[in-house]
Amino acid sequence: MVRGYLRSKAQLILWVRGIILGAGVIIPGVSGGTIMVIFGMYEKMLQDLLRFHIKPYIAMGIGALVGVFAGGALLSFLFENHPDPTYAFILGCLIMSIPFILKRTKGVTNKRLLLLITGVILSVSLLELPTLFMGGALTVPQIFLAGFVSSATMMIPGVSGSAVLIVLGLYESILEAVREFQMVTLVVFVTGAATGVFMLAKVLKTLFGLYMSEILFFFTGLIIGSFRMVMPGAIGFFPLVTFGLGLALVYRFGK
Repeated sequence: MVRGYLRSKAQLILWVRGIILGAGVIIPGVSGGTIMVIFGMYEKMLQDLLRFHIKPYIAMGIGALVGVFAGGALLSFLFENHPDPTYAFILGCLIMSIPFILKRTKGVTNKRLLLLITGVILSVSLLELPTLFMGGALTVPQIFLAGFVSSATMMIPGVSGSAVLIVLGLYESILEAVREFQMVTLVVFVTGAATGVFMLAKVLKTLFGLYMSEILFFFTGLIIGSFRMVMPGAIGFFPLVTFGLGLALVYRFGK
């Protein structure tokens, strides 16, 4: 009975984490990889993906779907009606994620600082690139590419899949598809996303095994560079409150 309760409790925790993950990945500037690092599940998830051992993540996957659809509707509402508190909350989440990432490294070196600075520059430069697709209805290859690129990059802590979609000029179209339950678009997108996840898992696992500290410093730079994407336009009482809530949320779930 106790074992059954623990198993159910563990599945409930995974489901809740899935909701947080699903809601988080649609927010520009927030990385799904960062969320998995904060949860302390990143390396294990990569290993399980390589073995196609996905059963433990079914509850998380269901939660992620709930988070994506609920988060898409909530995000549209919050950005439209309360943009500054929303951006402040996201900024708090990102800032508090940094110590949880860096504490897993083996200390500071000149090489690692250079990698951090490189990550900042690359992340800041991301939104300076011209969008690749402009206007018109999305084609199937474009939707597949959006899923492939955003999910593959989303697995890298510090890289926002939504930011990549913005660069591609596809973010609003995909968010609209989520909001309006456009099933054909979503199925193609998810197929591309799954392909990207499994193709990148082996590469990331190998690199993490060889250069974990260096990669984490680089990821931290990517996170710092993404701050500019989520800076509130004005600082007031409510943005400060939501900023604190973002800090507290990541601190609570950080590991």
